[in-house]
Amino acid sequence: MKSILFCLLGTWGLSVFAIAQNPYRDQILQQAKIITRATEKNDFNTLAKKAYPKLQEQMGGVAQMTQTLKEKSKRLFSMGIDLKEIQLGEPDSLFTAGSEKHCLVSQTIIFETPSGKLKQESWLLAISNNEGRDWYFIDVSNLNDKKIKELFPNFNAALKIPAEKKAQLLKED
Repeated sequence: MKSILFCLLGTWGLSVFAIAQNPYRDQILQQAKIITRATEKNDFNTLAKKAYPKLQEQMGGVAQMTQTLKEKSKRLFSMGIDLKEIQLGEPDSLFTAGSEKHCLVSQTIIFETPSGKLKQESWLLAISNNEGRDWYFIDVSNLNDKKIKELFPNFNAALKIPAEKKAQLLKED
């Protein structure tokens, strides 16, 4: 009986610890879902508005970024690549970077291609510059050390950007 009680207390303690690690979990997921829905619906304006402001600026503003995203999507579609689904994972640990909060969120993207369904695992970097009220996102697959320093001068080196994973062709049943 004592061992069951200790297991329950231990499990409860771990879940409280996990929640305490990232108190912005719900806000991050809610706002990341806006990104996934916008991506699935080709709502490039919403995608551009929820992108990290410095990235928006580098791409010529929201209107230019919207146009660039639209063109990239058309190119993929013309090659027979169509996004089918995005699944979000749990937000990772929270890191302070100057006046910003940073957090990685895993995502799995399923594409339909001429060769079959393709599964790509990747990560979004969630960024808040107002104590977690609003979150902006950037796909880390395009980030190298130079780009990180450009966009995030106070980047916390303790946050490790995962290496890009190779896409996997899914077997049909």
